[in-house]
Amino acid sequence: MMNPLDYLGKFVTKGKTKQLQKNLIYAGIKTEPFVFSGFHFFVIASFSLVIGWGVYNFYGAFYALLAAAAFAASYYATLLSYISLLSDQRAKQVEKILPDVLLLISSNLRSGLTPEESFVLSARQEFGFFAEKIKLAGKKLAIGSNIHDALLSMKHDIDSKLFEQTLKLILEGLDSGGEMAILLESTANDIRETEALRKEVRSMIFVYALFIFIAACIIAPVLYAVSIQLASVLSRLSTSMGADVIQQAAPALTLSGIDISPKFLETFAYVNLTISTIFASLIIALINKGNEKYGLRYIPFCVGIALIIFYIGRLLLASFFGGIRVV
Repeated sequence: MMNPLDYLGKFVTKGKTKQLQKNLIYAGIKTEPFVFSGFHFFVIASFSLVIGWGVYNFYGAFYALLAAAAFAASYYATLLSYISLLSDQRAKQVEKILPDVLLLISSNLRSGLTPEESFVLSARQEFGFFAEKIKLAGKKLAIGSNIHDALLSMKHDIDSKLFEQTLKLILEGLDSGGEMAILLESTANDIRETEALRKEVRSMIFVYALFIFIAACIIAPVLYAVSIQLASVLSRLSTSMGADVIQQAAPALTLSGIDISPKFLETFAYVNLTISTIFASLIIALINKGNEKYGLRYIPFCVGIALIIFYIGRLLLASFFGGIRVV
């Protein structure tokens, strides 16, 4: 009997899940692509209906459709970003341990072990899921596969350009008659030097990320709080005194009634701060990590800090200026 989620996934995707399957493999998610797509389509449809119905009861059909569409788009974007982030984390994990793996295999080869023994004995537990790939390459060599097939089998479900380029360089060196132990050792040293250079560059540009964080999460909320409090004071001033009285006392001053309420400005500030801090998080991740997807983990922290500072700033300014009376 077919799984209902599998049937739903085939209906939604129309059988085209090749790219999704590849992304799930890269992310290490061991779920059938049809079941995965069917389950998440069911979640999106269910919650969109619930949210749309709730909004419809209070604001009408237009806002209900808008809220449902916004939830569906947000969920879909978050899901894709999550899969991509898992894929990048697996790739980063491999890139981090790759020099140690290459040096360990090289030392085993120098000690007189055969290539298959060198690979199998290098598959240590601290290498995580990559240890199974090393062991699999050693087993392929043991059953008679050539070194090219054994090495290329290691990059099957790892989306890492560095790992792919490393394997390519090693295979080209072997084809040119190079000794495998020397190639592995020199490649590992090159990777370590490159990573050290990257860390040095990241430390130099860290000040730019810090400036963006301060501007978006600290300065902007304070300025919004001051602006809204100023609008509130001017609104009370124009209401209690009137424009004619003020112009008689100060002819050079022109003061008209304020049509925008402080409540609207406060709502606008919350929305704008949320949007600006989300983009600030993505920019910070792009500067620090080289990929904006890592900014997803910064978003809750940055948005929370900005909104808390704005709320506290509003309370402090309201308490300070609240005692002012216009007579």
